[in-house]
Amino acid sequence: MPHPRTMCSFLPLLFTILLISVHHGNAFALFGGVKLTAASRSTSHDITFGIRAGSSSSAENDNTAIAPTSTDDYNVTDKDLEILANELAHCPDGVIDTHLHIASWFDNGEELAAGLEENNVSIGMLYNPYPKVAMPFDINERVHSIASSSNGRVFCLASLNTTHDNWEDHKEFELNRLVTYLHKDESVLGVKLAPPHTCLKLNSIVVDDIIETIHEKGGDKKVLAIHIGTTPFCGPIGKMFNLTCLCSEEFVDPRLLERHVKKYPDITFALLHSGHEFLPPSDDCYHDFKYAHECISMAKQYPNVYLSMSAIFAQNPDGSLKYPGGAELVKKMKDAGVAHKVFWGSDQSFIKESIKPALIVAIKAMIDAGYSQEERTWALNGCARKVFGIPKK
Repeated sequence: MPHPRTMCSFLPLLFTILLISVHHGNAFALFGGVKLTAASRSTSHDITFGIRAGSSSSAENDNTAIAPTSTDDYNVTDKDLEILANELAHCPDGVIDTHLHIASWFDNGEELAAGLEENNVSIGMLYNPYPKVAMPFDINERVHSIASSSNGRVFCLASLNTTHDNWEDHKEFELNRLVTYLHKDESVLGVKLAPPHTCLKLNSIVVDDIIETIHEKGGDKKVLAIHIGTTPFCGPIGKMFNLTCLCSEEFVDPRLLERHVKKYPDITFALLHSGHEFLPPSDDCYHDFKYAHECISMAKQYPNVYLSMSAIFAQNPDGSLKYPGGAELVKKMKDAGVAHKVFWGSDQSFIKESIKPALIVAIKAMIDAGYSQEERTWALNGCARKVFGIPKK
């Protein structure tokens, strides 16, 4: 039986070297000459890496001009487009998508930025975790090459390989890798970790070392964006490919970071997904939104903790939500008084056309939850600028 960390690290390899094409609502993947068929059109989560499979179309230069969207496309209606147009009119600095991953439809920053403009997004944040096995490219190099070729429209986060069986043997190299890319240039704004996907325990010495390094060597980029919550790869999707990710308490509980939050008030902790549930209630690792409540509590308690609305509004092509509970989570953030500490991200870059529908649903959820216009604009732009230090042109 393979070691769990070995199985876990195989997942990003699979999705790195497969070529994904969308056809009749299904994702078809070629891996090592073997055709794999996934049940859903896309999976929006931190583990996917893309290699180009096609070209992107050009976008309008004005991100406030609403591109036509068919009612058969994620069931976006004319009323939805009116709501989006109103938000864009109140967001003069544009919408920032803080949660993007490498995908098959773009090779460089210009293509990614153009695709974002088609979805009425002005600025993007790109990042990916490192897998265990050898890659055809270095993750930091690939992410940075895209961001640095975007003319200031895409920024990125640095990462490192935390999947080594013997961390002490690789610690110096990996931490140096992290620091080197963290200070590569102005397009790199912080650090990204994905514990459930890389089988990284939140209470491990590895996390301790990374956070201490950010504190000591992060300079003005002391931001840790970290996946908090489960992942569908711990459930049916992982089983579909006979793969393993880990979603038990030690991989998803934000309170395991609390000692670091207290010790390092100079580090900003961005809790990506805000503890949302991406597994069905029947799953052994379904936590019934326990950790979403903990994320909100920590954001309320600590000045250096922020929350994201990423992936919680991922949709099927018919517009139905893949993972229930997003609107309720956004309302709980508002009711808890932490609306000023919430930023939006799509986590939908795997299918370009799905970014705008996710944005619209997030806006509607904020409206329904009672967010003021100022709070919505802050979630779509201002909060991300504050958390990640995104400059204004």
